[in-house]
Amino acid sequence: MFDRIVEGTDRIDAKTSKAIAAAIGVRLRTDVGPEDAKLPAQLQLLLDRLRAQEAGA
Repeated sequence: MFDRIVEGTDRIDAKTSKAIAAAIGVRLRTDVGPEDAKLPAQLQLLLDRLRAQEAGA
């Protein structure tokens, strides 16, 4: 089913993809709130991965 959706869409380049990921990160940091709040494990993992990507960029 996913393949049918992808066939009709345009792909985005790496620069655009990184910009989207960065914007999502900003929004998450804004919406999540203080760093000391306990987050669900999966969300914490995703945030850690995002921070690692941003540090490497």
